[in-house]
Amino acid sequence: MRADENGAILERVSPGLLLFAIVSMIFLEVQHLRWIWWEYWDCRACGAKNKHCACGRFKWQIWI
Repeated sequence: MRADENGAILERVSPGLLLFAIVSMIFLEVQHLRWIWWEYWDCRACGAKNKHCACGRFKWQIWI
């Protein structure tokens, strides 16, 4: 292990761990965008918010 001028220990990140971190962040962002869509967007058919839609078009989204 190496230490920088402030005494902090520096370690290298393996390529596998870096790939895992990037894929995890992309997955988290997709889930965040789905949450925004579910909470704030309106259904095209009935005009209600997607989470309150009575059409049943978006109920499958809960399970994915």
